[in-house]
Amino acid sequence: MASSAPEQIAGEKPRDIKINNRRIVLELLRRGDRVSLGQLAESCNLSRNTIKKCMDFFLQKGIAADAGKGSSTSEGGKKPDMFMLDENWGIIGSIYCFKNHLCGALYTIGLSLLCRDEEQLTIYTPDEVKAGSVRLMHRMLQNCGKELSLLKSVTCSIHGVVDIHTGTVFSSGHNGWNGQVSLGGMISEALGGIPVYCCNPVRSMLLCEAEQDPAVTDNSAILYTNGRGAMAAVIRNGVVVQGKRCVLGEISGIPLNFTSHPDSDTSLGGDSLGALVCRDRLMTEIGSNPALYLSSTLSSLGREPELEDIFEAAQAGDELAQAVMRYSARWFAVSLRQLLFLADPDIIIIQGDYAGAGDYFLQTLKRYVQSYVAPSVSVIPDIRLSKQEEITSCMRGGAIVSRNRVFDSDTMYE
Repeated sequence: MASSAPEQIAGEKPRDIKINNRRIVLELLRRGDRVSLGQLAESCNLSRNTIKKCMDFFLQKGIAADAGKGSSTSEGGKKPDMFMLDENWGIIGSIYCFKNHLCGALYTIGLSLLCRDEEQLTIYTPDEVKAGSVRLMHRMLQNCGKELSLLKSVTCSIHGVVDIHTGTVFSSGHNGWNGQVSLGGMISEALGGIPVYCCNPVRSMLLCEAEQDPAVTDNSAILYTNGRGAMAAVIRNGVVVQGKRCVLGEISGIPLNFTSHPDSDTSLGGDSLGALVCRDRLMTEIGSNPALYLSSTLSSLGREPELEDIFEAAQAGDELAQAVMRYSARWFAVSLRQLLFLADPDIIIIQGDYAGAGDYFLQTLKRYVQSYVAPSVSVIPDIRLSKQEEITSCMRGGAIVSRNRVFDSDTMYE
């Protein structure tokens, strides 16, 4: 016998309309402001009665909270009741895995930081990452005095080829990670079934940048350099989109290991971008100019110069340091050309080692991009150095991933 659809109660709106209305209201509450029913009705273009029913639903679930009285009397001559998202309703977790080092943080559902902790692994394997992540979560919950039942979602940002939809790590470039590792599922099971998502850190970092500057959400990219490699992510209309050079569904990673030589612009055979931006290559360049090195402020450090020393010296006008920066900027410009051809972003943000490179590097890079790229694209992007601390950016971005997943779930509105 064929089953029939549930009979609609007279005067009751269809289920999908009610859920859609609730999504609209909660989207405004997520912004963190105190709002009245009248303000919500005006912003959502819904009737006041519909808004009240939605608010009653969220109050009953504990997602919304009474926020006292407003100061205005514009709504019927009385101070209106105010409402806001209840940050005590739930918490979300974020983990950044960089080889043997785990960093973790807990946030309220409104993205207020509760606590932060770290965990050093003895070996970088899937099982050890799972165990370390679980230890980290339990320790942070204990430190915050929170119950596991309040943890709504966790995101693990991990380097490699990762599918955010399934939590599968396809490759990380290290032993023990070859093949399909269901890291999200492993951590979720160990946490009692709490949803766990995995993604490449560039996705997390770009979402954090977009939160800090709404202009980034429209059409932007982030270039992440960290020693021997570089990755890029692209965001359009608030959504991190798939890169054309990605593998196996990783939505946020465009590998940038191109070898075009800047001196001839199009010929092949040069080192990869990663080899040229890493500290070892920079030290090699310094060592190849001994006379210039002796006249440089870098020689008076009493130790081998580090990347930050070179940035600071270049900014101060040191000739050798500026030569190194010009060399690096040429390679950045050639590799950014590939990103521009693939994604055509309006804004490019540099994160990682070179986020602290300074204005001399940035202005030099912009000049080289103008030279190498201008003939091929209609608009030269706004290139910036990230102002966000790398680990903090990654963990907050991971929290944004988790928060979005929580609010995207139909169970929030049923």
